[in-house]
Amino acid sequence: MKPFQLSPHERLEPGEAELINELIPLLKKLIEKSHLAGTTYRDTHAKGHAAVRATFTVEAHLPPELKVGLFAKAHTYPAWVRLSNLSPEPQKDKKKDIRALAIKLMEVDGERLWQSEPGARTLDLIMMGSQTFLAPSLRDFYQLESALLKGGASVPWFFSTHPWIMKTIVTGQQKTANLLRIPYWSQTAYAFGDRVVQYHMEPHETKSKFPRKPTPNFLSERLKEDLGSGPASFDFMVQLRPEEPPGTRKKYPVENPMVAWPRRPRYEKVATLTLLKQTFDTSAQMQFCENLSFNPWRTLPEHRPLGAINRARLRIYPAIAEFRHRRNNVTVWREPTPEDPTFGPER
Repeated sequence: MKPFQLSPHERLEPGEAELINELIPLLKKLIEKSHLAGTTYRDTHAKGHAAVRATFTVEAHLPPELKVGLFAKAHTYPAWVRLSNLSPEPQKDKKKDIRALAIKLMEVDGERLWQSEPGARTLDLIMMGSQTFLAPSLRDFYQLESALLKGGASVPWFFSTHPWIMKTIVTGQQKTANLLRIPYWSQTAYAFGDRVVQYHMEPHETKSKFPRKPTPNFLSERLKEDLGSGPASFDFMVQLRPEEPPGTRKKYPVENPMVAWPRRPRYEKVATLTLLKQTFDTSAQMQFCENLSFNPWRTLPEHRPLGAINRARLRIYPAIAEFRHRRNNVTVWREPTPEDPTFGPER
């Protein structure tokens, strides 16, 4: 990876490098604490519902200000999409949680800010079912994870002294009837050429009822039923951050992802994500879902992740992925290509 400089929209947190150094072993200890035996899951997004085949089609005839990087020209990219719950431990789908949708595009040309495999042509986009991140700063996130590792009275004590974080977590968690019929957000900010954006996705279908007697895995069961009968699509959009007068309270902060950006200016559609008709629940593909790893820095320079949380992800995500793969005895892992056996025409 090439070294980068902070953008004019960013500022370093005090002691940021040291916090990141301390977060990596802390998160590994949390994983070890949660998974003493058997499969070692992610520190979050432990329950993967599925990895499904998809396409990502950049809109034709975008206005000049939206023809940036990945969106510079109309094109359809093959993709993998991993759908998951946020909880660090697999739990029943009827429980409240924040859902996640991570996209791995393939056959994307251009240099990457970071790539796990030299020459790989993948690009990652990470979306969440809540508009805001669960902590306002890297230090607050570190303190939250430290409390979770200590356990006992440390957790209620942390939330009693950080009530705004408790409120964000509680309000962000929702019961979900269908993963294909809820909106998703990037939560954090990204460069968009010389501008700053957040990403947003809206489903084409929004109606779905919560089951009367939900099974523990009803979300993946519904996903199987829906994609077995036909495709499902989302509008992928960007919200261009407006200029804010110096000295005013920032309504569109870059360094505090716990603040929800106002819904104005409106979201601009730049692409369509389509989850293809398919069957995905083979043992091999579910194992593929577990082994996939994502990193927002696996992207083009025009779309550089911004803010302290994203800067921490640059080092934390690869370290945790390597740790998880090693514990699960995944000795070789390559970024997927459309030629992989599990990515092919409908069978």
